[in-house]
Amino acid sequence: MKILNNLKKVAFALPLVVLFFTVSCDNDDDSTTQNFNIAQLEERIAEAEDLIATSVEGINAGDYQPGSKKALQDVVNWIYKRIESSKSQADIDDAVIKLNAAIDKFLTSTVSVALPWIQHGNGSGITLSDNLKQVLFGASTIELQVYIVDLNAFSGTGLNNLLSSEALPNNGMTARYFADGSLQLVAGTASGWVVAGADPGTLKSGEWLDIAYTNSGSGQKFYVNGALVATIEGTPAETDVPYIIGNGPFWNDRSCNVVVKEVKVWNSELDQGTIQANIGASVDGTESGLEAYFPLGSNLGSSFSDVVGNSTATLEGAVEWVSEPPVIVLNYDNINAAIQELTDFRATVVEGDMDGDYPIGTLDYIDSLLEGANGVLESETRQTALDDAADSLGSAIDLINANLVGPAEGIYIDSEDPNAVGFRMTPNYTPTGDYTYEFDLKIKTLELPEFGWGDIFGNNTLGLRLNGYQELSEENLLNAGGGWNFTYIEAIANYAGPTYPALTIKSGTWQHIAIVHDDNARTTAIYVDGEMVAQQEDVGVPMNSVWGETWLGNAFGAKINGYIKDFRRWDEVRSVGELNADIDGTEPNLQTYFPLDRVKGIQFSDETGNYSGEMRGIVWNN
Repeated sequence: MKILNNLKKVAFALPLVVLFFTVSCDNDDDSTTQNFNIAQLEERIAEAEDLIATSVEGINAGDYQPGSKKALQDVVNWIYKRIESSKSQADIDDAVIKLNAAIDKFLTSTVSVALPWIQHGNGSGITLSDNLKQVLFGASTIELQVYIVDLNAFSGTGLNNLLSSEALPNNGMTARYFADGSLQLVAGTASGWVVAGADPGTLKSGEWLDIAYTNSGSGQKFYVNGALVATIEGTPAETDVPYIIGNGPFWNDRSCNVVVKEVKVWNSELDQGTIQANIGASVDGTESGLEAYFPLGSNLGSSFSDVVGNSTATLEGAVEWVSEPPVIVLNYDNINAAIQELTDFRATVVEGDMDGDYPIGTLDYIDSLLEGANGVLESETRQTALDDAADSLGSAIDLINANLVGPAEGIYIDSEDPNAVGFRMTPNYTPTGDYTYEFDLKIKTLELPEFGWGDIFGNNTLGLRLNGYQELSEENLLNAGGGWNFTYIEAIANYAGPTYPALTIKSGTWQHIAIVHDDNARTTAIYVDGEMVAQQEDVGVPMNSVWGETWLGNAFGAKINGYIKDFRRWDEVRSVGELNADIDGTEPNLQTYFPLDRVKGIQFSDETGNYSGEMRGIVWNN
């Protein structure tokens, strides 16, 4: 086939009004000459080539998406080849259609104005490339703008990991917040976890916040709108998991509900003055010390490079590009109906202390539920949370009716029940001198598949841990039943406390457990059924906990599977002979006393009248 393949020369040589070209076809039998009309095709090729020559690719809104010019050029190259191989006018017409489609696609491939909205969900977040993680574990600063859509947490832990690269046993660093806007910085160091916090209200939803998280290498600082709000001392141990914005890489259910933009990573610890000066300032990627810059102001898809050109970011899970922070229209019908139903039920409740009565405190419990529901009604910004609150109120009526007064042998925490949390005691209590904790414990099973261990009680800075096993084997069974009385000592910025040996705690039998701390002697001892099984010297009192409660059957999300009763806290050293004594709640130095020997409903006071207990998803052993 002989082809006039220089289209532009042909176009110049032929008349402008009607343009034809000749294709001469030779074969073994004969030759034919056909004239095809390519005027429209030439016009569209010229338009495409002009777009390729004059358009600008980039990552800012209004730019053409990177790679779009090459995609259009590939189609133009194909069109030239199609002209050479055309055998009919229909081939030319088909080429026109394909080029039109390619031009239209190119014209709509502009980068749109968009912001990444990280939504609640397992695995949601923005993963930074590993080179940035290496930077952030040294002297560094990460700056970003954050719009918190909702402060409430997705995880039952209540944690929202804003910036995180942490993993077991105690590696990495995290900045996280809670529903009340309080903040915690966490550093996993060679000597354990170090935690420092900032007060409720530090972070707010519904407004843009300028955030800076600095690392000197041996300490971290957190700034909000240029103000220093939290400081922590500790050298984070490097992790083998990614650095993520809006979630945690190891505990990946600690997702945030946030919109982010203007992420900058610097290879030095910026001081407060520089951080303040950077607020609202623009960068172009050439600044000294700037390792990465992600404007995040335009939709770049799910994985993209930064402006500096050395790093990448990847959207994971439930992350959506939006033109502005979301405004949610809520439906309140379900929760209003549930509030009315519970209000009507309250009018039927008569309290008493005889078997079958509604326990004393039931009306207070219902009032607390209604107060909480009305608070949700007033302030909640998530439809799912509103509907969940409505469902919870409906379930509360069934729960109240199932917990009438009667005999009980403690409370049961089922580690395999996802709805079981533990027994919550408020207000929180942290001893400041001598103390004794004692209670009866019966473990149903030491098999704890999720973590292999569980917390018998804890308030963040003081608790008792039980080692179990994840899979049954002779070796695992022989190594189970031991544990640790963890005590966070402020002077050493780490946990201490005695460890008790394997096989100490047995399943299927009630055992009396006591922890006795003598502050003058600076010793803490653990007793089981009156016999000392562990002791540590040179240990002080725990640091005051920032938690609002103490938990039985749980502490850090790791539950036991067993029963607890007769829980007591004393502000004194109790001798072996004084442990497990008969008491009535009026004894001197008795801080807390929950007998847990009769069903008292869902929420009730202890015998001293100083503390309130609440059954969070757990049941009475009756």
